[in-house]
Amino acid sequence: MMKSIIKFSVLAVLSLIVSCADLDEEPIGTLTPEGFFNTIDDVYPMIDGTYGLMASSSYYGAGLTVPLQLMSDMVDNGYEFGDYAEFSRFLVTPTNSYVSDLWASSYQTIATANTAIQGVGYLKGADDSEKLMAEAEARFIRGFLYYHLVRLYGNIPYLDSPDIVDPLSVELSSSEVVYERIIEDLTFAFDNLDMDSRGSVRSRPSKGTAASYLSSVYMTLGEWQKSYETAKWVIDNAGELNYSLADDYQDIFRNSEQWTSTEDIFTIDFTNNQTGQNPNPTTYENDNKVGPFNGIEGGVKPIRGWSMLVPHINVYNTWNTEDYRLKVSLADSLILDDDTDIVRPYTDFEISRPHIAKFNRFPGEGRTTAGWRSDLDFVAFRYAEVILIAAESANEIGLSSEAIGYVNQIRKRARNAGEIDFYGSGYGVYAPSSFPEDVVSGISASDFRNLILEERRIELSFEFKRWYDIVRRDLGNAVFGLSGLEPQSNFNTDRYLLPIPQDEMNKNENFVQNTGY
Repeated sequence: MMKSIIKFSVLAVLSLIVSCADLDEEPIGTLTPEGFFNTIDDVYPMIDGTYGLMASSSYYGAGLTVPLQLMSDMVDNGYEFGDYAEFSRFLVTPTNSYVSDLWASSYQTIATANTAIQGVGYLKGADDSEKLMAEAEARFIRGFLYYHLVRLYGNIPYLDSPDIVDPLSVELSSSEVVYERIIEDLTFAFDNLDMDSRGSVRSRPSKGTAASYLSSVYMTLGEWQKSYETAKWVIDNAGELNYSLADDYQDIFRNSEQWTSTEDIFTIDFTNNQTGQNPNPTTYENDNKVGPFNGIEGGVKPIRGWSMLVPHINVYNTWNTEDYRLKVSLADSLILDDDTDIVRPYTDFEISRPHIAKFNRFPGEGRTTAGWRSDLDFVAFRYAEVILIAAESANEIGLSSEAIGYVNQIRKRARNAGEIDFYGSGYGVYAPSSFPEDVVSGISASDFRNLILEERRIELSFEFKRWYDIVRRDLGNAVFGLSGLEPQSNFNTDRYLLPIPQDEMNKNENFVQNTGY
C-alpha cells in the first residue's frame, strides 16, 4: 500500500507560522493564520506536518526513543556516543544536548498542532462535523506529545495556543494540570474521530487510537477502573476497529507486513530516506537512527550498525530460550561483514553481547540499500498493549479471572512461531512451542501484578515502554540494584525525571529545576 501521508509539503508554511522551539523566541512569520486557513484542506497539511516532525531524528527517530531505551533496565551503552552515554548511567545534566533537543522538538510540534487547532476556528462555511474531526486529530497529537513530556520532565509549560504574547512570562504547570489537559484532548479526540483513521492509515489516529491512549494515561495515574473501562471498550470494539493480534510475533516488525497489520494502533511513519532538514543542522526529517544504533558493528546490512544501544548480558541470560519472542527481539548470531559467510556467535561481535533485532531484521529498502535510514515504521501503540493494560487494570479492581484470560491471549500468540532467519541472525523456521504456559487461576493479586509487569517487559521489549513502567510502579531501586538486570550505582529516584534544559532555566526565572539537578 502506498504511503500517502503528506509530511513535508507544509514545511515552508511552518517556517512562516511556527516560531522556533525556544520558548522565548519571537515568531518570525508574517503570514497571518486568518489569511491562510480558508478551507478544511488548509488545515490538514498543517496536521500532516506534525507527523513529519515526529518522524525526525530529534524525536521518534532518536531524540525521544534513544533515551527511553537507555534509561530502561533492558538496554545499556555499547560504544558510548556523546551525551547519549549519560542516560544509561543516570549522569544526565541540564546541559545535555539531547535533553534540550527533545524539549525543543516537542514544543515545535505542539506549536504546529496548536496552529492547526487555531486554524479550524478561522474556517467559515465548513461543515461542523468536518471541523470537529480535524480539531480532534490535532488535539490527539497534542495530547500524545504532552503525555511523553509530562512523564519525562514532570511540571512543564502547558501551551494550548501558538500565540505567546510574552514568552518570558510562561510558567510551569503542575503535572496534575497537564494530565487533566491530556485527558481533555484525548477525550475530545475519542468523541469526534471516526472508527477508522483519515485515509485508513495507522499513522493517523482513530477513535480506537484515542481510547487506547486514554487507557494508558489512566493506567499511569493509577485510575484503574477508568483504565479498565477504556481498554475494555477497545477490546469489545476490536472487530469494527480492525484490531487483532498478529499470528506471528515477527510480523509486527517486518516492513512488508506493516501496512496490512491489524495489530498496529498508532505508528510513526518513516519513508526510506532523509527528506528534509530542520533549522537545527543536525536534525533531519524522516531520519530513523534507532536501527543503526541498535545494529551490530561489523555486521552485514541491514543489521549492521554502531553497537551503541546494546542490552546488558543479563537480559539475554535470564530470558527463557524457549520463548520465540527472544529469537525475534535479539540477534545472538550473525554473518559478519568479513567475506567468510560464516555465522558467528555474539561472543565474536565487537561488543560481545546479543544485539536488538526488532528494528533491524526486516526494515525495508531504506536500510537494505543504504544501511542507514529505514522504511520500518515504529509502532507507538499496538493491540497487545491494550490487552495487557486491560489485564493489569482488571487485576487491580478484582477481576482476576478476566485478567488471567487477557494475559493468556498474549502467551498463546507467543507460542506460535514462524520464519525469522536473516543473514544468520536467527535460526530459520520455528515450530509452535509449549512456552510460555498459560497462567492458571489461584494466583494472588500481588503475584499477578509482578507477572504482568514481567509480561510487559518481554512482550514490549525495546519498544520504548519499559522506562515508563519502571517509573509508574517505582521499580527503580530494584531493577537497577545489584540483583537487577542492569545494576547502575548512580540511580536514585530523583532520576525518574529529566532536568529542564539549562538554557530554558537561564531564560525564564519562573521555571523551577527538577530535584536532584
